[in-house]
Amino acid sequence: MDIQKTKPVREALQLAQLLIETDGAAVGEIVGETGTGKTQAAHAVLNEFDGVRICCHEGMTRYQLVARITAGLEIEGPSTRWLELLEKYPQQGAKKPVVIVDEANKLKWQALEVLRYIADECGFAVLLVGTELYERQFANARTKPLLLQLGRRIGAKRVRMGHLDRADCARFLLSPKFGEVDKEIATRFWTGCRKGNWGEAVELAGECLRLAQLNNSQALTMGILDAALNWFANRRDAA
Repeated sequence: MDIQKTKPVREALQLAQLLIETDGAAVGEIVGETGTGKTQAAHAVLNEFDGVRICCHEGMTRYQLVARITAGLEIEGPSTRWLELLEKYPQQGAKKPVVIVDEANKLKWQALEVLRYIADECGFAVLLVGTELYERQFANARTKPLLLQLGRRIGAKRVRMGHLDRADCARFLLSPKFGEVDKEIATRFWTGCRKGNWGEAVELAGECLRLAQLNNSQALTMGILDAALNWFANRRDAA
């Protein structure tokens, strides 16, 4: 994956560094709506720090979660010793390893509680990545008491992913493909991807590049952008 160090990604890297340097239990979170670049931030952290990234699925159990973590860290041993082996793992390195849990909103409270244990007792830095749905578990009347300790570990160690501004859209998505782009075109591109939604901006930039290549053009013109926006609007309506 080609990682672009946008402002939210840089903030995620700073958060990971903070977790590694935190004495004791270290849990942080990256939250944001769909398409704001949370997974890109998770990959950026994995590229720069030792650890493992787990992408959760609906209904994932705590057993499956721990199995993925141990496999990703290449820890070998019977499942009855997984937590014991995880406790010993951080002692092998000079820095605290990071467990990055992408799509954390798909985990139930039991699995989230295991992650608190991995931070508390095993000495890992744990970085939870998810949508707003994930945050609601901490406010839900039924699950809030069960996640109270995890919530305390997180505290203010949080990055909220948002939309890119117009300048970052042009810098990270248009300039690498087309060089310097006219300000009016950059503004229209930015508004066309819901004012900087990362996921939509990546798709729209890709379609602009495809159309430019079909027209043997190295520049992004307003005509090419309009055609890409029409394609994007039709695709969105179909979905």
